[in-house]
Amino acid sequence: MWIWTLNCNEIREDLLIGSCPMTGSDLDRIRHETGASAILSLQHDECLAHFGIDYEQHRVHARRLGLEMARSPMRDFNPGEQRRRLPAAVHRLWDLITDRHRVYVHCTAGLGRSALTVLGYLTFVEGYTPDEAIHLLKSKRPGVIPSLEAYNGCRADLLKPRHDEVERQAWIAYRERAARQQAGSAEGDWYRAENAVLRAAVSVCVA
Repeated sequence: MWIWTLNCNEIREDLLIGSCPMTGSDLDRIRHETGASAILSLQHDECLAHFGIDYEQHRVHARRLGLEMARSPMRDFNPGEQRRRLPAAVHRLWDLITDRHRVYVHCTAGLGRSALTVLGYLTFVEGYTPDEAIHLLKSKRPGVIPSLEAYNGCRADLLKPRHDEVERQAWIAYRERAARQQAGSAEGDWYRAENAVLRAAVSVCVA
């Protein structure tokens, strides 16, 4: 049986993953103990209702603390919805990091949806391979369990309608590499083209 405690782990200097704040005093702790300057919540309204969390009250208190508050809700234990909502969540996290925030990302336990969103950000935006990103997440917060069903489905959803653009960019990369006689492979050119297309796709998602 899961018992709530406020806990978090630093993934890197600008990213933390943790459990949800339940009260104003939890926000105090997040601000002062972690140094976070922004909080991104992936909790759905159903989660807030279940735990009696007054999010608007949290927003008011966070403002006093100088904390930026953002939400990109997705249902827990629902890979289909997480698959659909992941690009918007990644976009929101990207905005916060671009604004130079140290971001505390949370769902309820800080194991599933939050890890999925950070996995999406690291791979879609920063070009980590999925294996590299998952290794980083598990090395910093061992209990994380991002839904790979949601992640892989979302990745496919973003790439499938943009296949021609991936092919075009991969061909350009191959020709440039060949002209410069640089080492590499067609597989590597394709993967880098996918990364560029994923990044562009996420950049225009509505957060």
